[in-house]
Amino acid sequence: MTLGERLKLVRGTTSQKAFAAELSLHENTVSNAERRNSATLEYLLKLAETHNINLHWLLTGHGPMRVGEADGSLLQEKVHLALAEALRVAYGSRYAAVPLETRARAMRAGASYLRAIGVSEDTLPDPDSLAKLLRLTIEVMRHAG
Repeated sequence: MTLGERLKLVRGTTSQKAFAAELSLHENTVSNAERRNSATLEYLLKLAETHNINLHWLLTGHGPMRVGEADGSLLQEKVHLALAEALRVAYGSRYAAVPLETRARAMRAGASYLRAIGVSEDTLPDPDSLAKLLRLTIEVMRHAG
């Protein structure tokens, strides 16, 4: 996972504009950091302070995402792999027709949801359940956007 992808994961489903406003930053700061895999020191420090983000994880991808959490990197990888598989299950032969941005947004939303409900390795839903969650997520995104 790149720095830009980790920044998107921290932002979750919040729009770049709203996230930038929350951090008292310009929207371009958030957009450029995610797109270019390069963030300003001010942005990184604000994320660490306001969202309890572990800077070591943010910069390297190693260790827990948040300060004080157990190392969740393996769980995060398992969640991402499970969500990717669930998208394939959900769309079967139509998978390639689902736009990459839609798939990425659905996976980010799914990961945020699973984190919010405190999913663990023992409670990670099966691929069919995750497929239903992602189909619903994509439907909501289509109607909202």
